[in-house]
Amino acid sequence: MTLNRKAKVGLGSKLKERLFGNEDAVGKTVIINKIPFTVIGVMIDKLQMGMYNGPDWDKATIPATTFATIFGQQYLSNIVYRPKDVAQVEEVKAKISQVMGAKYKFDPKDKEALSLWDVIEGQRIFNKVLTGLQIFLGIIGGMTLLIAGVGVANIMYVAVKERTREIGIKMALGAKRLHVMSQFLLESLLIAIFGGTLGILLSLMIVQVWRAIPIRAEWMQWLGKPVISLEVAVITAAILGLIGIFSGVFPSQRAASVNPVNSLRYE
Repeated sequence: MTLNRKAKVGLGSKLKERLFGNEDAVGKTVIINKIPFTVIGVMIDKLQMGMYNGPDWDKATIPATTFATIFGQQYLSNIVYRPKDVAQVEEVKAKISQVMGAKYKFDPKDKEALSLWDVIEGQRIFNKVLTGLQIFLGIIGGMTLLIAGVGVANIMYVAVKERTREIGIKMALGAKRLHVMSQFLLESLLIAIFGGTLGILLSLMIVQVWRAIPIRAEWMQWLGKPVISLEVAVITAAILGLIGIFSGVFPSQRAASVNPVNSLRYE
């Protein structure tokens, strides 16, 4: 059995760099098992969650017919397929078992006869893990905002205490309870907005610095580049506004309940 001298091969990106460096590899010849192969393409760089005996970037790919001619193996041990519609993956798996069972004489319902590695199911599990992580981080973020609200409320209570005489003078001059309450509510809201703005600006700075760092290590490729979510930023701003208002409710009520006569004697 002879092999056509124009056997074709595709190279992984890292394998191409080791063989040819920065040169264009397409059209050049590589020797595999003492047989010359013409390079017809180089795989693009990609991140792989699942792989067979190593990542694709370190592999050389040849046609199945060429492989059978060289090594004398006519049967495949692995078939990689992708369903056209992800929602029909279970139907596709059942159909593959039926077709293979009919050809190789085994029961399609026998789970031990044919091994199927469903990477889509693995992706679903991974997405559930990410969802759980997001919920956990959301709870941590919510508790952080709650603690911030308590801090704002304490600041407002101290402000009410230090400005008791000022509040008493205003009420003695005819200021209404609503005016006093609105003043402290506004101050509480401004403190929350100021703190939230500083937090968002700090987040933007961290993200920009991180994005400016060139990705060289492989582990950094898995982390990717962080981005600021506009949706999360809007939700956080709304929550901060509510926290600012609620943090000022009780201190403002305390300020509005000050007795003008007693407050003038307050030290």
